[in-house]
This record gives sequence, structure tokens and C-alpha cells, in this order.
Amino acid sequence: MTHSRPEAIQAVRSGLRRLDPLDRTVLALTLAVWAMHYVMRTMLSLMPGDSMMEPGTLTARTVVSLFGVAVCLAIHAALKKADSNRPWRLLGYALALSLPAAMLVTWSGEYVFRYFTNYYEMYPDRWMTRWELGETYKAYQWNFFAWCALYAAARNNAEMRRREQQLADATNAAQQAQLLALRLQVNPHFLFNTLNTLAGLIVLGRAGESEKMVLSLSRFLRYTLARTPSQLTTLADEVGMLRQYLEIEAARFSDRLKVTWDIPQDCLAAMVPSLILLPLVENALKYGLGGSDRPVEIAIGARRDADRLFLSVADDGGSAHGNAGSGLGIGLSNARQRLAALYGDDAALDSGPLDHGWRSVIQVPWQEELALEPAA
Repeated sequence: MTHSRPEAIQAVRSGLRRLDPLDRTVLALTLAVWAMHYVMRTMLSLMPGDSMMEPGTLTARTVVSLFGVAVCLAIHAALKKADSNRPWRLLGYALALSLPAAMLVTWSGEYVFRYFTNYYEMYPDRWMTRWELGETYKAYQWNFFAWCALYAAARNNAEMRRREQQLADATNAAQQAQLLALRLQVNPHFLFNTLNTLAGLIVLGRAGESEKMVLSLSRFLRYTLARTPSQLTTLADEVGMLRQYLEIEAARFSDRLKVTWDIPQDCLAAMVPSLILLPLVENALKYGLGGSDRPVEIAIGARRDADRLFLSVADDGGSAHGNAGSGLGIGLSNARQRLAALYGDDAALDSGPLDHGWRSVIQVPWQEELALEPAA
């Protein structure tokens, strides 16, 4: 029995949590309005100087106030499906319902006060008189007017929040769709080249290299398919993916491709957009290595500068990059759009020629993974 009160309180709290936000707001403002009514009526009854207050009067006023709360909640239930896009019309509906509601509370209140107090025994000529009912009705009607105004404002505010959430959800969905479309433009290009190379190896009877390439492709696809377009991953995972990718591409270019890595250990935990370096490496292969007859070195680097992370991909190939136009190819254009969708103006991709070759640099805000996910 000692735990009955805490359990009751917990049950009430659990019930309130199950209500939707609008219902909780309406319940709170209804209780506040009628509590204020209770306090003001009690203070007015003390103004003539009679500091004594009969318990029956307080009980009757409490019962009537609770009945008023129930009536207001009933109006809310009746209007819950009404169009809240037009607050003035909603306010009109509430005011129209408040007129008979105030009459009901007035009429019920007379019987409540007659039951709990001896007021009408002392003043029998006031029972259900027009003057008595009119004065009581005006007091209750003003209370309902205040509630209606607050109710319409609460409904309008809830509708605005709902629209803002819908807009945010729609914007997020559009961003996700954009990022997915941009990523899907990268994967088919790579798969087309890989399958062509794999077919060539099979025709030449190079089974060992073919098997190695298939395994690398499998690991690469497992990585890419497990990531959502907007997902951030550690630079360590991104580097691991690039190593698989470059192992596949090495089968195409044989000994003409050399890759160097300059990634400090403290940068490996940085969070970066998944597959963000892939289009830079693809362009280095396509325009740097593909546009040159000699061996080409691709240098992949990372460094931290204060709260920024810089990622770079450079090659010492020919000048074929310059023939890609101002957009520097679909890959780099997509990378820019992904960065803009994820970071807005807080990220950038700069790409330009070197004395011998081309260099692309991505800068993003520094974010470090707090807890690594367990390896699958």
C-alpha cells in the first residue's frame, strides 16, 4: 500500500505521454484557464472582508471547475477534425459551441452549489432566478471566451509546426533522392570498366588475376551498397574502399599505375562522406593515366588544419584534364553537388592543373568518430 501513490502518479504520467502534443497542450491550457477562474472567484468572494470560506463552497467551486474542464475538452474533441488552416473560422466554431457550454455549466453549477452549500437555504428567492443565472452565466462565458482564444492560437501553432515538419521531411527526402542519384551515376561507370577488364582477363586465361579481381569487386560492392548516400564514414574505411578499387584498376593499367598514400594516423578517425574520394581517383585514372603513355603516379593525401580536414588526390599525368571542360567531368560535378547537399557552404572542392598533372582538394569540417562500430 505504501507504493500506491507513486504508482498512481506514474500511471498519470504514462497516460499523458501517450497523448499527442496537441492534446497535451489543450489539456494544459484548459487546466490553467479554469485554475485561474477558480482563484479569481475565490478571491472575489473574500473581498467584502469575510476571511472565512466554507469548505462546501470550495468543494462546489472545485466540482464546477472540473466540470468546466471536461466541457472544454469535449469541445476540443468535437473540433479536433475541423480544418485548422483557417484559425478565424476555428475560433468562430469554438465560440459558437461555448455559448451552450456556458449555459450548461451555469445550470449544473446551480445544482452543485445547492447540494454542497446552504446558500439557497439562506436565500431561497435567488434559486434559478433570471438575475442569478445571468450573472453566473456572464462569469462563465468570459472564461469560455478566454479559453476559445487560447485554443484557436494553440491549434494554429500546432498546424504551423506540423507544416514546418512536413517541409523539413520533404526537404530531407529530396536531398536523399539527390544524393542517391548522384552516387548511382558513379557506380555504373566503374562497373562497366571493371566488367570489361574482367572479361578480357577471362579470355586471356588469366584465372588467378580474374579471381583476385572478382574478390576485390565483391568487397568493394559490399562497402558501397551498405552505405546510404548521406552517411558519413571514417577516413580509414574510405581508404580501405579505395585500396580495393585501385587493386581492380591496377589490373587494367598493369605496371603503369603507381599509388602513394600520405594519410597521417590521426586523420583516419575523421568522418567523411562515403565514396567522396572515388570520383577524384576516377578522374585521375581517366584523364591522368588514360591521357598519357608513360607510368603515372597518383598521390592520395589528408591533413588536418584546425577544425578543417583537407583531402587531396593528385596525379602527374598529361594535360587531358584540361579537355574535360569547366565542369571537370561528371564525377567532380557530382562530388561538388554531394558536398553542397551535405554541408552547404561549409565544404568545398577545388580542382586545377599542376606543372605536371592535376590536383583536386576537398575540404570539409573536421568531425571525429566517437565510437567505432564493431566490424562485421
